[in-house]
Amino acid sequence: MPEHPEKSFDLISPTAFAVTYFRQFSDIPYAVELSQLVNAQAFVEQYLGQNLEGCLPLLLQAEARYKAINQLITQFGYTQIIELASGLLPRGMVMSENPDITFVESDLPAMVELKKELVSKLIGNRPNLHFRAIDATHIPSEFPLHADYLREDCPVTILCEGLLSYLTFPEKERVCANIRDVLSRYGGVWITPDLTTKQQYNMRQTNPAIKKAFQEIANATGRSMYDNSFNDMAYARQFFREQGFCIEEHSMVEVIDELTCLAKFKINLSAVKHFLAAMPVFALTLNRKGTILS
Repeated sequence: MPEHPEKSFDLISPTAFAVTYFRQFSDIPYAVELSQLVNAQAFVEQYLGQNLEGCLPLLLQAEARYKAINQLITQFGYTQIIELASGLLPRGMVMSENPDITFVESDLPAMVELKKELVSKLIGNRPNLHFRAIDATHIPSEFPLHADYLREDCPVTILCEGLLSYLTFPEKERVCANIRDVLSRYGGVWITPDLTTKQQYNMRQTNPAIKKAFQEIANATGRSMYDNSFNDMAYARQFFREQGFCIEEHSMVEVIDELTCLAKFKINLSAVKHFLAAMPVFALTLNRKGTILS
């Protein structure tokens, strides 16, 4: 499938509505409120139909990856956080409750403006919660390298969940270059579950509802997550090593006891463990030289 021009990144943004809808079946703070404010259910029914039971793996993934990322944020303990393509994620509202944390939400301009409006309705304004329009693929970088709200003596945590899945490999490389610049300046870590492989997509598409969902997303965005995925995990690891990163892999099974959607639906626990084991979350840090490997 041919990709749309880069300016069509805005076509990707509405997919955040679907994930927002799925998160409301968890205990994630503000998930229900955000879903209702944007009428996420209408979006899901338009593109995915009303077969919620068939989309249970997507509910599971939405809650698990959110909580697995949070677990790593806590593990690293850095108090400056930049979330890329934050869409309708509630993480900034939750984490900025701690005044010691500086949280930067970023996305494309239209989505950032929507998010600012929603956040204002739900919690008002907080001096430690910032919003910035960033195209993570843009060269020169639009990242807040010299922002007055970031301290140079404090490492940063950069987050993204789902962003890289839509990007071509040249676009992924540009994101890596921009993140290298930030980590070279501040130090820190990049946390993401986005090292997705064709094997993972093939496994999920044995479910007819999930297969339909991926096809509808590809039609709506003009971007195939399957085509933009890595052939296998070995290639994914090689790709990021060549971009100058060291990689730690963490299993989403570690958060299985925190998943509240399991109590709301009849889901086989062994199947859940198998599903989560196939979807790690990764912590990427700069290699010692901080440069691309030849």
